[in-house]
Amino acid sequence: MKRVVLTGGPCSGKTTTLSALQEEFGEQILIVPEVATMLLEGGFPVPGKDVTWSELWQSAFQAAVLPLQKSFEDAFALKCGDGDNKLLISDRGILDGAAYTPGGVAEFARLYNVDVTAALTRYQAIIHLESLAVCDPSKYGKTGNKTRFEPLERAVELEQSTKHVWQHHPHRVIIDGRRGIDGKIAQVIGIVRFLLCETS
Repeated sequence: MKRVVLTGGPCSGKTTTLSALQEEFGEQILIVPEVATMLLEGGFPVPGKDVTWSELWQSAFQAAVLPLQKSFEDAFALKCGDGDNKLLISDRGILDGAAYTPGGVAEFARLYNVDVTAALTRYQAIIHLESLAVCDPSKYGKTGNKTRFEPLERAVELEQSTKHVWQHHPHRVIIDGRRGIDGKIAQVIGIVRFLLCETS
């Protein structure tokens, strides 16, 4: 069973792409939902709505996300092993939290006791979808995620930092946002099909 991360900056098309993957591959894949979104939709205070964003808020949020991320992935891996699923696809991975942490990967690892090498080798592939904030800023917004709170400037920063935190993974693919959502989906489907063929 292989683990894959689908990542990208805010408004990159992850939700739409994951829906397309589920429709295309059905029970061959198992998708781990994005823990950060689950927390924000489940009552965790949302910046700009319930609280003002601060580094203290970000620290509290990441302290909640990281253990849940690991637990969800491990539990879904068990489910994957008990069924017909051949590929586990996570909506963001362990190191995505470093993109949101002041100080980047080094500070993230120190604060949350993360083994960066283990976090990288945990996944067989990283698929990064480029955000609209970078490739088409006029279309950047909250479509597809009602809890998105980052303004455009912050979204651009997060797009770049998300690319940075996964830069040392040996099997990372960055999908150009200028391909449009249909082009992105087509390329991701091709990658997933290849990975599935490798597992058979």
